[in-house]
Amino acid sequence: MKKCLSLLVVLFVTALALKADFLELERKKAIEEGKLILLSVEKEGCPYCLKMQKEIFSDPQFNQRVLQQYVHVSIIQNDFDLPEKLHVKYFPTNLVLAPSDLSVIDEFAGYMTPKSFLELLDEVSMQSKHGGSISR
Repeated sequence: MKKCLSLLVVLFVTALALKADFLELERKKAIEEGKLILLSVEKEGCPYCLKMQKEIFSDPQFNQRVLQQYVHVSIIQNDFDLPEKLHVKYFPTNLVLAPSDLSVIDEFAGYMTPKSFLELLDEVSMQSKHGGSISR
């Protein structure tokens, strides 16, 4: 019984540590691959979140385009403890983060068509690579 309880405690602590460090793992991956981080923050049961998942992130053609320039991380807001600067009010919200310090480069709130979404991601990526400012 003690072994089972100890094992459960270890698994719980490990799960908490992984949740806290998930952005750090993605940050390292993005630096290694020379990409930006695309953090999609969703809310459970959100119809627009599901629509974006289906039309963009689950579609191989669109997903491949996203993954050429970004390390994509999709989370349900209540499942992870986000740093204060990354809290969002509207769903879905897609944040483009700089891998160097996880600062927000740009933010897109709400549903977007696949074409519009990819155009915005291309623009942000191009501006970021050329050191330009991003304005809307």
